[in-house]
Amino acid sequence: MTGFFRKLIADQQGNTLAIFAAALIPLTIVIGSGLDLSFAYLAKGKLQNACDAAVLAGRQSMDGNSWTDANKAEAVKFFDFNYPAGLMGSRNRVFTVAQDPNDNAQIVGSATADVPTSLMHIFGFDTIGIKANCDAKRDLGHNDVMLVLDTTGSMNDPPSTGGSKKKIELLRDGTTGLYRALDDSGNGSITRFGIVSYSHTVNVARRLKNRDILRNQQHHKRVYEQRVCTQYKSGWYWYQDSCTTNTYDSYGDTQSSGYTYESSTLRTRVYDPSSAYQYRTVDINDTPWASSGNTVNENKRAFRISGIGCIEERSSVGQPEDPVTILQTVSQQDIDSVAARGSDTALQWGRYDPVSQEGESQDGCPSESRKLQEYNTERGFQNAVNASTSNVTGGTYHDIGLLWGARFLSPTGMFSANNPTAHGLVPVNRHLVFMTDGELGTGDRLYSAFGIQRYHDRLTGSGSQGAKHIARFHAICDRVKATGTTIWVIALDVTATDDIDDCATSTAHFYTSDGSDLEEIFENIGRGIGNLRLTR
Repeated sequence: MTGFFRKLIADQQGNTLAIFAAALIPLTIVIGSGLDLSFAYLAKGKLQNACDAAVLAGRQSMDGNSWTDANKAEAVKFFDFNYPAGLMGSRNRVFTVAQDPNDNAQIVGSATADVPTSLMHIFGFDTIGIKANCDAKRDLGHNDVMLVLDTTGSMNDPPSTGGSKKKIELLRDGTTGLYRALDDSGNGSITRFGIVSYSHTVNVARRLKNRDILRNQQHHKRVYEQRVCTQYKSGWYWYQDSCTTNTYDSYGDTQSSGYTYESSTLRTRVYDPSSAYQYRTVDINDTPWASSGNTVNENKRAFRISGIGCIEERSSVGQPEDPVTILQTVSQQDIDSVAARGSDTALQWGRYDPVSQEGESQDGCPSESRKLQEYNTERGFQNAVNASTSNVTGGTYHDIGLLWGARFLSPTGMFSANNPTAHGLVPVNRHLVFMTDGELGTGDRLYSAFGIQRYHDRLTGSGSQGAKHIARFHAICDRVKATGTTIWVIALDVTATDDIDDCATSTAHFYTSDGSDLEEIFENIGRGIGNLRLTR
């Protein structure tokens, strides 16, 4: 027996099987845990992505820093889409999201789930718990937002899709969505709004100085010509001897018609007057805004503070000023240059003066435009929009509206003293929101900021009048975007958008609306302003 055990101890056959049997269990644990942990890490990555997407979506849907049940629902919707229940066999999926109590500009979320194991359940480990944390914040920074709003006559109509509200009423209600979306004053952001209401001209005189306004300008005026002839009688017939022509500013200034007899054979005959148009120079002192003062500056000031201070556009910089010569191209100088003194007539604007101007088929002056300023309440902002859109009239000249929007917004132009490029170390982002309800609408005899096309023909170059204005509009768009300003475009109740869609910074910055969703569009624009980022 002793010999048997000695032989057994010395015998090495089958040792490998014994060693393998002994190592099988720990080897299974190692391999199984590796596989299950790899699967769990994959699931955790998907859970993290879903959490990140959820808080970004929730933050993006917020108006300013207001967190609502609708924002929470938006976040949950994105989480469910990116990590649906049962994904990769996971169970006990939980997602929570809320506003950070210490920073109301930030949204915080967390997600947990249990992932089933494939091998480790043999050893009693049925699931592996995974967790993800996520935060998102929108840094609004500082923003200057210029609204360029179409207030032409068609805005007094309801949309073509129907409804009882006029388009101008929908616009006034809709712009509040932009204010709410950008209301971030509690976190130190400074957001200013400016408003340019445009039709065929703009009302900006109260934003100008005396030196910005021409003293003398030419208008197309009707004059009356009356022929006065000396006649003599020979036999039974009267014969013309000599005639002179007298001109008068109005029909009431003419002499009476008829005959004046000097003798039975000599008389003066006065013919009925006929009308003609001539260019007449009108001094600021001869306008209906003239004050009781005697100086040019006093009368310029009276025009500026009249509240109906629409303007005629000046010549392009470097072009002749008499006659006014406007190019289809637009330079930064055209936007920024301003008169330094009263003698800089080439840089001064004319007065939109329907009383002095004659021969027009239509005229009108929109409501006053407003420089960039902060509004502390939604009500204050709404009142400003209502006031700036109260006068709805006229044709559609996109280029004059956009040009003055660019002038009010420029940090290097006439308003540069009030348009800083940064507050402290934080830069100011510039945005221009352009909204129109129609294609360019010009008229041969419409009195606009460009005079009357039939008589003045101030916009140079080839092509139709409409084509020239559209080319100028696009030149302004390109110039504004070149300065780093973001342009958003809204086409309200417009079927043909080819003239305006390219003005937007990108296709994501262009919207069409039937009027019913206008407030939502303005909200989306506001939510698109600022830098959305993950903070964890």
